[in-house]
Amino acid sequence: MLSSSNGSTSNTAKLGGDIGAVWGVTGAFLIVPAWKAVRKWSTRRTVYLLSGIISAALVVGVLIKIRADQIAKLDILFGQIEEVGSKGAPEKQEFMTLASENPHTLSDYLERCRELEPVLSDYVASEQQMDNLLIEVQQQIKNLKPRGSYDKMLPMLNVLQRIGETDLDGAKFYKQEIADAKQLPDVPEKNRAQYFRTQIEPVLEQEQQTALAELAIMKEAKARGIDMPPNMLEEFGLK
Repeated sequence: MLSSSNGSTSNTAKLGGDIGAVWGVTGAFLIVPAWKAVRKWSTRRTVYLLSGIISAALVVGVLIKIRADQIAKLDILFGQIEEVGSKGAPEKQEFMTLASENPHTLSDYLERCRELEPVLSDYVASEQQMDNLLIEVQQQIKNLKPRGSYDKMLPMLNVLQRIGETDLDGAKFYKQEIADAKQLPDVPEKNRAQYFRTQIEPVLEQEQQTALAELAIMKEAKARGIDMPPNMLEEFGLK
């Protein structure tokens, strides 16, 4: 995604420069013959024409400045996305490793849950940060006129946000599992199997459903021809 987003940033920044250049050249081209014609007119008509030309130039200048500021803001946002993504990658890997473990003893299971709790907390914080950035960058692109090559990124960014939101929603099930697991040592040994079946197994099923929901989002994106990051397609077994 980042390399793709950085490419679009450069292309769109160039497009913005090109638009600015076109406006500037057009303005200069129009002002020259207009100025020659003005010399034959009365002073009052000259003032009116010059006022119109200056007003138009000011409007164009303001629009170019607004666009430049918007692109600068997008560059900052994509930089923040890259930073959060780099920081969150090892947290995600550690979370996935622990979440996919299949302990065979109670002590191993409890240890896995103890290790998972702080990792989940860090992972959720990064996911929430990323979700906020994805929402903001999409809004910035929608406000950009013209959107240029940024427009092509909106479908991918929307898919990434949907997956992130599904992930955040699924985190509550892991939190619930950890909370239920903490109660296990206090449950009489003869009742632990029943407790696990009635309290924890339904939560594990919800965790699995979250993973399937994310896979469904990715499959839909691929079917629609949305250009997704290759590493994500590989992660979901869709490459």
